[in-house]
Amino acid sequence: MESTTANRPAWIGLPLLLLATATLASHRIVSFDIFWHLRAGEEILRTNTLPLVDPFSYTATHRWINHEWLSHVLLAVLYRATGFAGLVAMQALLVTAIVGTMLVIVRPRTTLSYLGLAIFGGLLAIVAEPRAQLLFWLCFAGTLFLCMEELRTPSRKIFWTVPIGILGANLHGGNPTCVVLLGLLFLAAPSRKVGLLVGLGLLATLASPNGYWVHAHFLENRHSLPELREWMPFLQALALPSIPQWSALVLGLIALFAWWRGGNFPRLRDNANARFLVFAFLLFAGVAFRYARFSTEWSFLSVLLLAYAHPAQRRPPLQSTIAGPLLASVALATLAWLSPQPLGFGLAKSRFPEEAVAFLKRTTPPGPMFNSYNFGGYLQWAYPDEKVFLDGRAFTVYSEALFRDVIRLYALPPSFRDLERRFGFRLAVLQRHGRGANFLAWLATQPDWRIIYEDALAVVLAKPSP
Repeated sequence: MESTTANRPAWIGLPLLLLATATLASHRIVSFDIFWHLRAGEEILRTNTLPLVDPFSYTATHRWINHEWLSHVLLAVLYRATGFAGLVAMQALLVTAIVGTMLVIVRPRTTLSYLGLAIFGGLLAIVAEPRAQLLFWLCFAGTLFLCMEELRTPSRKIFWTVPIGILGANLHGGNPTCVVLLGLLFLAAPSRKVGLLVGLGLLATLASPNGYWVHAHFLENRHSLPELREWMPFLQALALPSIPQWSALVLGLIALFAWWRGGNFPRLRDNANARFLVFAFLLFAGVAFRYARFSTEWSFLSVLLLAYAHPAQRRPPLQSTIAGPLLASVALATLAWLSPQPLGFGLAKSRFPEEAVAFLKRTTPPGPMFNSYNFGGYLQWAYPDEKVFLDGRAFTVYSEALFRDVIRLYALPPSFRDLERRFGFRLAVLQRHGRGANFLAWLATQPDWRIIYEDALAVVLAKPSP
């Protein structure tokens, strides 16, 4: 039997790894999306129904496919009880739970395993936001754990993937990654049981109030998806200041190198574990390079591939048990230094147009209102008296044609006149910096529009009444 004393040094760094990850994940909220999440959750709680027509904007033309309704309700309930500080605490807790799940799967006892988990924990902490995607990643981690357990020792535990899939379909509907893991498990180790679970997993993705439409609305709008930052190609995202994407790339390359050069990794034809991990790693790498938002799921598989490419010796040498936690600490410290997220509980108030909204509440200028895409969620939450033109819900509410009109506006500001004739704008609340800065500069020069408020973050323009 393996000595307990020999095991102890290998695990000594794990509590520190979890603590450092939780600390890095305890950063202020910078996402504009949190506000429409909260507003949607409050609306569901108020009416006890899922709205089929969007009540927050005046430009929505089709059914509201609220594929994240359960996440909205959970966030709204937590916000009622604890405010934004509670949402940040939930964010840190979920990140720690996900990294803890990966620790259980990997059971790190090599330097590379520690390093992989540290990079993974750091990038997950940086991208973490109190939103549906983070909640779903916990479902993804749970499904991955059950798949690996099935490969080690087949049992009935794998059937827990069905309720996890149903939960995921209501937390973040339309995300097929959990059933993809089951499909890869079937390819790696075919059996009637896993084949049945693949079918049940597919049905589970429909187990929400939106049913089939939760998939259809993404497919219908796929041509404009790359216009959203999280849906852009991976290489394009790398060109932006994106620490998580660079971290995912480094982690993936380390895992690929370890697999390619590691002499201990079993041959694919002889080992179902190896087949599953390699199939999953390569598939999610391809999807991530097409859509950058899946780089986090790719990182889950990079951590596992890295660990299984270089399995620990029965009695790991002392230098591995010391070097692993030490290298992990350096990696996390580096990511903490590079992270743009401000640590603390609550909102990063410098991100949001609080003063502009205070001005609107004092003066109540007449609409209809045109607003920057990023500001839409905050405006519908903080200034509900005026319906928004557009917000971060994108294709779940708005038509692709409207979205394309806004994109064209950034490149050709005079095209605003077409939208103005359609919607009769009399008010504009615009972001001073970012993609729409050229449009703001153009509108400020138009004789029929005048600036009535401005600060370092936002500009409010109005069109005088005839």
